Amino acid sequence: MKQNFWQQSLSALTIAALSAPVIMPAAMAQSGSLTGQARCAKQSTAIFAQRSAASPVVRTLTENQSVTLAENTSQSGFIAVSAPVRGFIQTVTLRLCPTTGTPPGGNPSPTATCRRVTQPQGLIVRQGANVSSAIVGGVQDNTQVFLTTNPATVSVDSSGRIWVRLARPVAGWVSNGLMNVPGTNLVNCQ
Repeated sequence: MKQNFWQQSLSALTIAALSAPVIMPAAMAQSGSLTGQARCAKQSTAIFAQRSAASPVVRTLTENQSVTLAENTSQSGFIAVSAPVRGFIQTVTLRLCPTTGTPPGGNPSPTATCRRVTQPQGLIVRQGANVSSAIVGGVQDNTQVFLTTNPATVSVDSSGRIWVRLARPVAGWVSNGLMNVPGTNLVNCQ
């Protein structure tokens, strides 16, 4: 198929943009190592199984949901993350998280650890991070809950269920979804 001048120019520009290395913006690369640092999603975005938007989606993030970086530099426009699940996210969809986190020598602020339950049936709170652990309580849909840490303390069991540790209203672990299945049971409080 014959392309006109503008189609050829657009094709060349697209290929150049897709093949250019992407470096984490300096504003996002705070001093020292990026590994272990939190970043927040600018908008609803996907965590992919591989460094490609064509690979399977492991988890979909909501706007302002945080991730934990698992490497110091991006490659091909993607950076590895270790939480809330392991995978790769496009760097252009990330920003620095609001500075409502842990003050020096203090506890995380309530807004940094606040989450809202989005599971219509509510969530069971368990003593440990597995379905056979004792039930210690429950939380209803749309209830505010507070994490023990920010970023969240997360555990993945052998079935791929992702568990998040709560401090209150009931201390324990709740399921936040399954690996390789889009969606979560908790979102950031607004």
